[in-house]
Amino acid sequence: MTAAGTGHDPAEQHHAYRRARENITGLVTRTPDTATAGVPACPEWTVRDLIGHLVHICESFAALEDNQIDLRPSEGVDLPGLLDRWDALDSELREALDHTPELRRRILLLDVFSHEMDLRAGLGETVAPSGHPAFPGALDLATMGFGLAVHGGNLPALRIDTPERDWVVGEGPPLATVHGPAFDVFRSLTGRRTRRQIEELRWSGGASVTWMPAFAWGPFAPPAYEVEPVRGF
Repeated sequence: MTAAGTGHDPAEQHHAYRRARENITGLVTRTPDTATAGVPACPEWTVRDLIGHLVHICESFAALEDNQIDLRPSEGVDLPGLLDRWDALDSELREALDHTPELRRRILLLDVFSHEMDLRAGLGETVAPSGHPAFPGALDLATMGFGLAVHGGNLPALRIDTPERDWVVGEGPPLATVHGPAFDVFRSLTGRRTRRQIEELRWSGGASVTWMPAFAWGPFAPPAYEVEPVRGF
């Protein structure tokens, strides 16, 4: 696997998280009535629900809670109140990250980056992952989770190839290679691309159907219907 990605230093990860939080705040305060808008990638949630989820996760990290991440959105607070609370947690989160295990820090960044992209797609805003400090680490973690699913499912090894980087997941020499832009690979690995969209990535040496079971891992699975177009970054 090529060596790249967001640094593992808590200060760098906090910077990446803050960038995503500020981006999201700008997105949801730009347009009136955004709070009640739906989020296609999270079909059970409105924008307010999604922000509530992010605030709830941030509160858990700031409090150094070791329990499994809770996906529940915060209840009973309107969108402006949630955004104020999220902003106020910034210094607490920065301190807590110094005492948080590396994997949990990476999960935090994967979650906030994924949901920033969900909001951008749902609100019709420009999706520009290139240069986002949370993207490399989020992509690394997504490939690791997918790789564990490949291994756990006793599937052949697969090479994941993007213009910038590549990974080999699974045991042994790869039986095939899937090629695609980094962002489309990331969204495929994190439940934002349908099976058909995943199949439309460029597969060489083997059929995509062999590895399709591994695209359902952790909280992720290919959606039954298209939640966003392939943008080809």
